Amino acid sequence: MLYAESGKLLHLRERRGEGLNFDKSKYDDAIKFIHENSGISPEDLRQKSARELINETNRILSESISKSLQSGLKHEVPQTMTTALQENVFTFSGMKTYHQLKEASQLLVTEKGEIKPFQKFKEDVEKIHSKYNERYLEVEYNFAVHSAQMAVKWNEYEQDGEDYNLQYRTSGDDKVRADHAVLNRTTLPLSDPFWDSYTPPIDWGCRCTIVQVLKNKYPESNSAEAQELGKKATTRISADGTNKLAMFRFNPGKTMKIFPDKHPYLSRDGSPLEVKQAQKVVENLAQKSTAAIEKEKYLREMKHLLKKKIEMDIDSDTISVGFTKFGNKHLYNDTIWRTKEFNKNDLKKLNTLLKESTFVKSSELYKERKNDDIKKFYYFKDKDKEIYYNVAEMMYKGSIYRLLYSITNMIQ
Repeated sequence: MLYAESGKLLHLRERRGEGLNFDKSKYDDAIKFIHENSGISPEDLRQKSARELINETNRILSESISKSLQSGLKHEVPQTMTTALQENVFTFSGMKTYHQLKEASQLLVTEKGEIKPFQKFKEDVEKIHSKYNERYLEVEYNFAVHSAQMAVKWNEYEQDGEDYNLQYRTSGDDKVRADHAVLNRTTLPLSDPFWDSYTPPIDWGCRCTIVQVLKNKYPESNSAEAQELGKKATTRISADGTNKLAMFRFNPGKTMKIFPDKHPYLSRDGSPLEVKQAQKVVENLAQKSTAAIEKEKYLREMKHLLKKKIEMDIDSDTISVGFTKFGNKHLYNDTIWRTKEFNKNDLKKLNTLLKESTFVKSSELYKERKNDDIKKFYYFKDKDKEIYYNVAEMMYKGSIYRLLYSITNMIQ
């Protein structure tokens, strides 16, 4: 079995899958697609039923990131790390989907080479669902939570540099594994190579952690000896001669990954061509997914602006400027395509930034715009940056309405 310790599946929380609220209908729809299409190919991962199964797994595993980011730490996690973690989880979810559907497709035909009736096929692949989306998913979720916490911690510790040492800590109870217990109180600088390979979690169900300690409070450990102990703790040779635990030799924070590259789901050197093709498809979907997640996050933070009305001075007159859902989407897109000088985190306080800006000019539109009823623009210069806030004046239900429409580096 993929997730086992001493022959038993690891469950940190005995929820047996249903506690994760996995929507089984997503699996059933994907199984129906396999039956109708007589199998699954890497490109089929783009199909609606497969994408929805990927999204369902990703939804559950992504909770690990969101919960960790809300843990009240003193340093903000960079967006680059958040995006990387999200893409890693999506890629993992996609490849997990590919492997379970590929496994299911192998049960599609009878011993005589005939396609099974759908109901029979559905019954035969029920065990695959229980394995991947209940038992395995439980272990993966717990690992993802722990791994995300370590990634966020590492970001914290990097901000403080070498001011502190780091110390390996076990849970300190009778459930701690012996080869993890010998690592307890290992104390080394942040830059020591030990942390590149033996930052927890170092096995399924590992509950170890790392903490900052004052440099003079604990003696530093011998790095070479600590690495040997770490190597031993992450060695378990399987029947085929491979080390099943080698994949845990990574640092979630430094690599910005929740799941290690050597996980059996993921493509690597020596993987079959079809697996490599599947991962390319999934990685492309991951980029699109994280972009959509990021956009949704910022638009949610901007939602309060819809209730705002800003009174702006223009020469000897005053105009009232508001916000709309349409306008907010346009403003978010401007931070990607039109200006690199505007911080996306400032989108939620655009009302304040606009209020503090200075009127520059207005511009009448003499050509008819095809996609909206905008007749005029007002440009306001940001207080500190070389950017302009573009207010659009338009007719809406017979009345004049003004909204913050775009952010730009130049005035037209």
